[in-house]
Amino acid sequence: MLRFEAWRQRVFPSKTERNFRLGVANGILFSLADALIDANLVLALFVRQMGASQAFVGLLPSLKNGGFLLPQLLVAGRIGGMPLKLPLYRRAAIGRSFAFLLMTLVIFGATTLGPSLTLLLLCITYTAYNLTGGSSSLAFQDVVAKAITPRRRGSFFSYRQLFGGLLAFFVAGPIVRTLLAQDGPLTFPANYGILCSISLCFMVLAFYAFGSIDEPALTTPSVRHTLRETLQSAPLLFRTDVDFRRFILSRIWSRVGAISDPFYIIYAREALQISPRFVGIYLALRVITAALSNLYWGRVADQRGSRRLLVLATGLAAAVPAVALMLPYIFATGSEALAWAFSAVFLLIGLSIDGSATASSTYLLEIAPEAERTTYTGIANTALGVFTFVPVFGGLLLGALGNNYGLLFAIGALASVGAWGATLRLREVREVRDDTRQVGLMRA
Repeated sequence: MLRFEAWRQRVFPSKTERNFRLGVANGILFSLADALIDANLVLALFVRQMGASQAFVGLLPSLKNGGFLLPQLLVAGRIGGMPLKLPLYRRAAIGRSFAFLLMTLVIFGATTLGPSLTLLLLCITYTAYNLTGGSSSLAFQDVVAKAITPRRRGSFFSYRQLFGGLLAFFVAGPIVRTLLAQDGPLTFPANYGILCSISLCFMVLAFYAFGSIDEPALTTPSVRHTLRETLQSAPLLFRTDVDFRRFILSRIWSRVGAISDPFYIIYAREALQISPRFVGIYLALRVITAALSNLYWGRVADQRGSRRLLVLATGLAAAVPAVALMLPYIFATGSEALAWAFSAVFLLIGLSIDGSATASSTYLLEIAPEAERTTYTGIANTALGVFTFVPVFGGLLLGALGNNYGLLFAIGALASVGAWGATLRLREVREVRDDTRQVGLMRA
């Protein structure tokens, strides 16, 4: 009887378990799609090959993160009043897929279009792709908060990143390494276009998986605010909710610390003279490290709390620019030893980014009252979105200082240490909830 029941649950899972699996499948597929066209590795090399400046290289991750985060405050109030959020997510998924398809066509036609027009159209389509994702991100997070219990959210996000990272390692890494090799089967820009095409296929499957979730009804009546009310609530929220204010400040420092993130691969290729074949190796190492780290990160988030995980991940992030600065003094420029040693940079990036992503997602869901969840999330993500353009200033700084990577990495290291210090001031809020935060923002 017990065996039959176990079999029945595997074949016909409960609604809660089915939602969990679909959400994890969405994360796995999207991680794979994102790895194939990574802004800090693949797209950075593509635009550099098209003659783009360092500032444009820094713009790519800014468009990715800023385009995803900035629109959320504009739609937070309207989304908060919607009883079901999945219809919005599905419409946005269609828009994102179309924008990415256009970007793929631009990359295929790069030789015909020419450098200037290609970079302009790439910028427009990539921005549209991320802005559309940002408009539905609040819907995604609200569905997750309703469909996944608090005690399983750490596992939920870590499983998404764990298995997504493993697939990226075994699938995306070899594909990128093969297509971007100097003796690869395709010439430029067809090699990048094929990467985009494969990425789009996995992306569509990811959207379909999450769009198939059975969205639960809210247990607390949703609150709808106008844009004006949402904007007016932001200063009040920062003043009255200490947990929220400290969380945002720690994340802002982290964003500033990411000023050098897009330039590690350019630094490796152009300053350290590392072979392009290591691009695929670095990508594979980063994703497998990030994936396996989630076996530990998810357990930390579920058992010890999101605050503990934020402290660990932010500390690792602070070590990245320090290692990048130190290695050229130990190994000879252009040597095989330096190329392999530089892998440590991407190993640390993988550890810190996935740990921080899991911790940030769960911590924000824990401090936000259910009825005001979209308002909290929208304000937080838009505030952070402003600072995603820091890498653009990093690129401008590099150009002004004659590609002085040392100064740029030093700035990143100092800001990352500041982020770690700010994270230490956070408190674990899972067990100690401030009841005053359950009062609606507009009534305060």
